[in-house]
Amino acid sequence: MTEQQRLLRKIGACQFAMWELKIFLDTHPNDCGAMKRLAEYQKQTQELISQYEETYGPLNISEATANRVAWVQEPWPWEIQAEREEKS
Repeated sequence: MTEQQRLLRKIGACQFAMWELKIFLDTHPNDCGAMKRLAEYQKQTQELISQYEETYGPLNISEATANRVAWVQEPWPWEIQAEREEKS
């Protein structure tokens, strides 16, 4: 598993935990411990997303920059694979 995949898994796990806590809070709205854990997961998720986007680019379109065609300037997946094969 690559570092990018590990980071995506961590983000997914935190988002899942947040979702579950939100559902729990629907039935237990006064549970301060759950609210505190939700805030912790929200903070951790935002930190992980920032780390991911800094290294690998935006996770969704709303985070994309004004340069809408930047992806065209990067190598295509088959070009990356060809470069790896040449190095081997």
